[in-house]
Amino acid sequence: MKNLAYYDAVSWEVRVERDIRADGSIYYVARHPEFGTVSGPLGTGTTPEEALADLREARQSLIALMLERGDPVPEPPPVRVDARA
Repeated sequence: MKNLAYYDAVSWEVRVERDIRADGSIYYVARHPEFGTVSGPLGTGTTPEEALADLREARQSLIALMLERGDPVPEPPPVRVDARA
């Protein structure tokens, strides 16, 4: 059975976007597209690194809850390797 350690080792796709708050300050938002934009984990921070660390914690919490409830956990598609390369 797949557990939290398994999902923590998965190579998740990460998207980090820079945004500007109403006060003009810059912050970063990190997401995993596998989860969708609305229901998935989200990380924020004043640097990309902070947003990624926050995303990791959010992902672990969400996956732990999903496993506890027996909900399916999305996974990234397998990496395809072109044998001709």
